[in-house]
Amino acid sequence: MTTKADNFYRRYYSALEGATILKYVGMVEEEYSGSPFPKFLVRFADGREDEIEISQDEEGNGGGFIFGLPIFKGAKQ
Repeated sequence: MTTKADNFYRRYYSALEGATILKYVGMVEEEYSGSPFPKFLVRFADGREDEIEISQDEEGNGGGFIFGLPIFKGAKQ
C-alpha cells in the first residue's frame, strides 16, 4: 500500500477510536449490491451519534469497508 493510501486509511479509521456501538440496527439490504450490510448506531468520541454500515469496499461490493465514518477535511482517496 502506498504511503498516501496508508495515511488516508489511518486517518479515516481513527474516527472509530473511542467510539461506542450503541445498537445493532440490523442487516440492511443495499440498493446496488443486493446483499445485506450490517448497520450500527455509534457514538463517536466527540459525542456525535450516527449510523455506520460495513461493506467490502467503498463501492459497496460486500463486507469489509465501513461506511458512515466522518471524512476528515481535505480527504482524498
